[in-house]
Amino acid sequence: MPQKAAKNSIRDLLADRPWDPEEKAQRLLDTLPDSGEILLTSHDNPDPDALASCLALQTLIRKKKGITARIAIGGILGRAENRAMTLKLNLDLLPIDLLEDKSWDAVVMVDAQPGSGNSNLPPQMPITAVIDHHPIRRPLDLPFVDIRPEYGAVSTILVEYFKGQKLRYSKKLATALFYAIKSETADLGRGLCNADQRAYFSLFNSVDWELLHSILKAKIPGDYFKLFLVGIEKAALFGNAVVTTLGEIPVPDAAAEIADFLLRHEYVQRSLVIGRYEDQIVYSIRFARGNLDAGIVASAIANGFGAGGGHDQMAGGRIILTHKTKSKSDEIQQTLIDRFLDSVGMAKFKPGRSLLAEQFAERSNKL
Repeated sequence: MPQKAAKNSIRDLLADRPWDPEEKAQRLLDTLPDSGEILLTSHDNPDPDALASCLALQTLIRKKKGITARIAIGGILGRAENRAMTLKLNLDLLPIDLLEDKSWDAVVMVDAQPGSGNSNLPPQMPITAVIDHHPIRRPLDLPFVDIRPEYGAVSTILVEYFKGQKLRYSKKLATALFYAIKSETADLGRGLCNADQRAYFSLFNSVDWELLHSILKAKIPGDYFKLFLVGIEKAALFGNAVVTTLGEIPVPDAAAEIADFLLRHEYVQRSLVIGRYEDQIVYSIRFARGNLDAGIVASAIANGFGAGGGHDQMAGGRIILTHKTKSKSDEIQQTLIDRFLDSVGMAKFKPGRSLLAEQFAERSNKL
């Protein structure tokens, strides 16, 4: 069957409203081959939304095409919840670095886009389809593109695909999708639209609550507690922005977890957390509601060093350290901090104050 041209410009994407779940899902299925090898992949160090979306798409393809697509990931599963999710859902994940010599009849990127800088997918590998909710990086000349920046989770798009194809969920898949939307939107409190709410509540009666609880309450390694201590002790407050550096971190996701945690501080509206993972500098940015876009800031502060991006309230990036730049890691991190403070208008509060000292001062004033 001939492949249909994708709508690639922002104007085309916005004009393609309202979304027709049946038409969108069918266009994707028509684009994919009826036999052969199909690869599903996402961004490195996949989160619940990436994992659940890949699982849902794998299920959709199997039910409609009779093909068992493979799921490949780059990086690692850092958070305890992500590892628990993978184990309890029996996800069969292929390391992406095994793909160099393998040919595929179709490759689908989920929760990611080509050229975003957060995927180890071999650059020469042709992409068949992209399904994502991050802002559009660049026009994509691909057979199928479904990018919805206003959606809080890619899992919501997959829920709509299932609805369009009149498919039922297994308990495990419903739980995975529900948890993904719950996690990605911070319990429907961040970056969501009406479609996310509809998807969330449509899954509610199909969730395996015992399974969900076992994922949410997965045991955390002891070194994570020490990492939180380091993050808090080194945190500096610049007006309503908090910045901390973690040094070496056991998993890249640690920066995101601590950035989320610090944003809950009563005086904080912006957070930046930086760490070193192997030969990379990784950073995460979190914003409370406001007039700034975290994704734009994350991209801007990495300019000339690496790649960053994300959504309006949550974003991040990474910088690959070469033999020449490894010795300049501290200098690069300080540049990231300076650029971040300039971007959020908090540079005037340099050199900043210890977050803990600020707490003690506030407490003393109330006595």
